[in-house]
Amino acid sequence: MARRASRVGAASRVPGRSHYEVLGVSPSAPAEEVRRAYRTRIKAAHPDARGGRDDGESAAITEAWRVLSDPGRRLDYDRALRGESSGASGSAVAGGSGVRYSGATAPGAPPGWVAAPYEPARFPWRLVIALIIFGVVVVLVLNASAGNRTPSGPDGLITSGSCIVVDETVAAVEVPCDGPHDGVVRVLVGFDMSCPSDTEAVRDRQGMGLACVRWVVPQGG
Repeated sequence: MARRASRVGAASRVPGRSHYEVLGVSPSAPAEEVRRAYRTRIKAAHPDARGGRDDGESAAITEAWRVLSDPGRRLDYDRALRGESSGASGSAVAGGSGVRYSGATAPGAPPGWVAAPYEPARFPWRLVIALIIFGVVVVLVLNASAGNRTPSGPDGLITSGSCIVVDETVAAVEVPCDGPHDGVVRVLVGFDMSCPSDTEAVRDRQGMGLACVRWVVPQGG
């Protein structure tokens, strides 16, 4: 690591000027100030802004930004300027472009230089709540539409709520409820089961079981 710091100091420093001097900022300048200085200097050093002349200033600015924009390179560079070893203590994790320190300030960083804080991902509570509300609304709408449906016509299959007449074989036959009918089926049960006491069992003509009927007009009256 000590040799790496020496290489950073020797290879990336412009003779006679430090990277901070190239960008016109102090060694303690925060990252955002370094970024603004780089944008200002690189625009001013562009050949179009200097009458077509390119004296190497843009290359020096670009190299200064390459080093100072990366926390790890900047730390090594600052240590090389001070003649220190680059062995750093403390917690650091690899980031996208260098080293991201978990503390507020990187170990051995210049005074005033603060690393960007690491923020863990937040649970999307708002999205979850919105999805729950949406699901509740959908269920309520479906229930309301189901409750407003008009009963369908008879299909020959007796179920709870079917209107029936008793045919000549003493079997229950489903008929429309808006027409003449003998009774309304409360429930359909198996042949080996009993109907509620307030109903009377009538054999389903389809052979599905016993229709427990509540008579519209009492039978035998």
